[in-house]
Amino acid sequence: MMARALRLAKQGIYTAAPNPMVGCVITLDGEIIGEGHHQQAGTAHAEVNALWQVNELIAQGKLVATQLKEATAYVTLEPCSHTGRTGPCADALIDAYIGRVVIAMQDPYSQVSGRGIAKLQRANIQVEVGLLAAESNALNRHFLSLVERQRPFVTAKLATSLDGKIALDNGVSQWITGPEARQDVQAHRAQHMCILTGSQTVIADDPQLNVRLAELPENVQQTLAANPLAQYTQPLRAIIDSQRLISEQYQIVRDANTQAPTHVFTPDNIPLNGNGKCDLSAVLDALGQQGINSVWVEAGAGLVGAMLNARLLDELIIYQAPLLLGADAKDAINIAKLTQMDQRIELDIIDTRKVGQDIKHTCHVIYPKG
Repeated sequence: MMARALRLAKQGIYTAAPNPMVGCVITLDGEIIGEGHHQQAGTAHAEVNALWQVNELIAQGKLVATQLKEATAYVTLEPCSHTGRTGPCADALIDAYIGRVVIAMQDPYSQVSGRGIAKLQRANIQVEVGLLAAESNALNRHFLSLVERQRPFVTAKLATSLDGKIALDNGVSQWITGPEARQDVQAHRAQHMCILTGSQTVIADDPQLNVRLAELPENVQQTLAANPLAQYTQPLRAIIDSQRLISEQYQIVRDANTQAPTHVFTPDNIPLNGNGKCDLSAVLDALGQQGINSVWVEAGAGLVGAMLNARLLDELIIYQAPLLLGADAKDAINIAKLTQMDQRIELDIIDTRKVGQDIKHTCHVIYPKG
């Protein structure tokens, strides 16, 4: 049942941010009597959506309210105990006389953390915490990053040849990967609150860097359709422009009012590091202060390498095409020179799959100690 609740929670992957993805399944005598997920900030939470189905059964005479003392609610994240744009979910479960609540993980958000659990326990509800906690944590890694680290979770995407190149020596890179991989990238863009790039990428490619909804895979379209009350929001487009090179001649700036919002980080609005470039940590801090909990990086070898050097990259998604570009082609990542093996950056490959003719690796970044 908790696994089902997690699958329900994931239906909010494109619309729930900046809120966490949460799912709820309510059972009685081993049968599901209500289920729901959180669709979008400002709309009903998962528990309320599940209880709505329960109340429908009561209204139809198919269920008696007093039976709910024997019911169990499976929730992927601790029910909230405070009033925001919606009321406390812990109160909703208490008012429904749910007898038992199983929670995947405690919410670290300061206004909730432990308070929802305590409120349920004070109402004599049996509470259990920790079932599939790791899975819930992974699902909400973007939300948790902002809550726990006050900065967004950062994922960089690379499209490379098998010999680790991203473009020919003359800069030509279209297209290394196939259409299926490019469509998959659209789905990843849609899961993030910000798409970040560098000025050199803007100058070289003049990209739009928005989510092209018509190009989203069918399964993504189905997920969006499962959120009828939600409205999809284009991610913020952010550019790091340390030399003030970007102007309205580039479409990412020119179409900011019609396609998606754009923010350009320059020395005028962000401090510089010792190399005279925009401080990347300050950039992430600024995005975090705007409530941005996830950043998708599509950039060249310099910016990706700089983020790795600064230990700011959390995840790498690498699409490898079955082709070779040769020694003179451009490298995928430029990181600082290493002199010892214990300085190496390791990648924990958590998933590998074929996307069209390309191989997709999803990797957690592990930095050396010290």
